[in-house]
Amino acid sequence: MQTGVFDRLHQILLAELNAASELDWSRACVDGSHIRARKWGADTAPSPVDRRKAGSKHHLICDGRGTPLKAITTAANVNDVTQTLALVDGIPPTAGRPGRPRRRPARPAR
Repeated sequence: MQTGVFDRLHQILLAELNAASELDWSRACVDGSHIRARKWGADTAPSPVDRRKAGSKHHLICDGRGTPLKAITTAANVNDVTQTLALVDGIPPTAGRPGRPRRRPARPAR
């Protein structure tokens, strides 16, 4: 059963960091890492980098200072590029400053 405790704690931490101006919304970094799974499960698949053994991937988006904004887990054979929009869209509303809660990093200057 998922109760959302860790998601709520993450939102509170982001709000506290945002209130202290410790989040750098000017840029974001997206990355993924492969992990081996001991058993097959819901978020596992044959790994393309580990001789087709069971594996998963962690996908992460961080602010400009490296603070994790959102993390998701997928099967090992899911391409990183396909998860970028899900990561950006999955950033929780971050309160802590006047105005509407922030949900996205700043857009690059044109």
